Amino acid sequence: MEVIILKKIDKGLLTTYKIWGCVRSDLIEEYGELGECILDFAFGSIYSREGLSLRDREIVTISFLIAQGSPFTQLQNHMKGAINLGVTKEEIMEIILQSSMYNGFPKAIMALKVLKSLSEDTKEPGE
Repeated sequence: MEVIILKKIDKGLLTTYKIWGCVRSDLIEEYGELGECILDFAFGSIYSREGLSLRDREIVTISFLIAQGSPFTQLQNHMKGAINLGVTKEEIMEIILQSSMYNGFPKAIMALKVLKSLSEDTKEPGE
């Protein structure tokens, strides 16, 4: 039996495939070495750990992105990933409502705008 050992960047690319249904090599194309670091560390070392499911990691990520007031596109990408992993739009709405208590209404409103932007072009599994 042959054992294949993946480099962390390859593990990161595989993890992005599991989250978004596509290999996110565009991160390297767009951000160069920074994209390689994101794939290597964020997705190859952290997201690929066994302690939490990818679904749960996306829930945590969405929560932190809302708390930070992250850019629209980053939050949108992770909401799409979460939906791809089985998180429902209703669950994301609950995350947004919960976040309003701790992060304030302006950040929750921005997150709601991001969620609403997904309503037409993002389908939940089984739709």
